[in-house]
Amino acid sequence: MFKWLKKDKGEEVNPLPVDIADDQQLVLFVCTANLSRSPMAEAMFRYEVQEWPEIVTCSCGTKSVCGFSPTPEALTVLETHGYPTDGLKTNKSTPALVDRANHIFVMGEIHLHNFHQKYPGYEDKMHLMTDFREEENLRGEEIPDPHEKPLNAFLDVYQLFLPLIPRIADYVIDGPADDWLEWHRFYRKNNTSALGR
Repeated sequence: MFKWLKKDKGEEVNPLPVDIADDQQLVLFVCTANLSRSPMAEAMFRYEVQEWPEIVTCSCGTKSVCGFSPTPEALTVLETHGYPTDGLKTNKSTPALVDRANHIFVMGEIHLHNFHQKYPGYEDKMHLMTDFREEENLRGEEIPDPHEKPLNAFLDVYQLFLPLIPRIADYVIDGPADDWLEWHRFYRKNNTSALGR
C-alpha cells in the first residue's frame, strides 16, 4: 500500500486525488482524457451510493492532465438530470491510485490493455463497465467516446450508464451475483478480449 508522502517541512501530502480512510472502499472509473465518460460515471455512481459513506468514488484518465473540469456537454447532461458536479476535476492514473482502488471500471478494451501493461498484478479488480449489462450478448462492448461530438452523443453515454451504474453499485456493495461470477469465470478469466473472443 502506498503511504502518505512528506514534504521537506514535514507536512504530509496525500498522493491520491481524494481523501479516503483505511476502512473505506475506493471505486475508480477510467477513460482516456477523464473529460467526459469517466467523470459522468463518477458523478452518477457517487449519487447512487450516497447512502454508503464507506464508498469513495473517483475517476481518472490514461492520458489526462490534472485539474481540468469535465467538458461542458458532460456537465450539462449531468446537471440536467440532477447529478451534483461540484468537485469534478481531471486526474491522471498513478500507481498510488491504482494500488488504493478496490474496484476499477473502464470504458473499453484499450483501457484494460493500458492498465494491464502499466500496472501488472491488479487485473482482478479491473472490469469493463459493459460487463455488467444485463444482456450477456451485449457485454464487452465499448462505451463510445462522445468527446468533440454533439450533445446527443453525451446523452447516449448517459443512457448507457443508467442501467449499468446500479448494477455496478450492487456488485461493489454486495459482491458478484452467482450467475455473473459464473459468466465472468468462463469468459474473462485470463482473457481480456470481449466475451473471450
